[in-house]
Amino acid sequence: MTDPLDVSLLEDARTGLEPDPWEGWLSARRRQPLHLPEYRRAAVLVALTREVDPRVLLTVRSSELPTHRGQIAFPGGSLESGEGVVAGAVREAWEEVGLDPAAVTVLGEMDDVYTPAGFHVTPVLTRIPAQPLLRLSGEVAQLLLPPLSELRALTPTRETRRMPDGQLAVLYRYPWQGHDIWGMTARVLRDLLTTGPR
Repeated sequence: MTDPLDVSLLEDARTGLEPDPWEGWLSARRRQPLHLPEYRRAAVLVALTREVDPRVLLTVRSSELPTHRGQIAFPGGSLESGEGVVAGAVREAWEEVGLDPAAVTVLGEMDDVYTPAGFHVTPVLTRIPAQPLLRLSGEVAQLLLPPLSELRALTPTRETRRMPDGQLAVLYRYPWQGHDIWGMTARVLRDLLTTGPR
């Protein structure tokens, strides 16, 4: 019987020899930045495992937090003074879930998004080991690692809401194994699921 760790190391080595399809997908896109000087800058880490069917790292936020209690989110948060989005996303993932920065391969920045709570967020797309070493912090109640194939198989619900700038936007909700993935997290996931490599 093969040790799962050996399998993950083999997968990492094999993947390292081939061009990463997610890196190619990201580099072929024209990134859509936002200019929202009145919004607070933040970054999230969109971490995909190095597997044939990648899993995406999500957190269930603690019910003790002042904002977004119990919501499903990517690791991330507000940038510190003078901090770039990549450094901020990697730092937040270390603080929230114990993801070693040395285990993170940064592929690049995805399209900016914003939240009704006044955050201007840059998602940073990365790859992480198939069996990442993670730990919960006080900010995180639970870790989720849903495979992209399972999320693609879901039929998200759609709703239209008026955003702070007055525009109407379609918002999606993904019901996965009793969890409700919605809001900014669902918006970024939808981009991965509908336009990313299969």
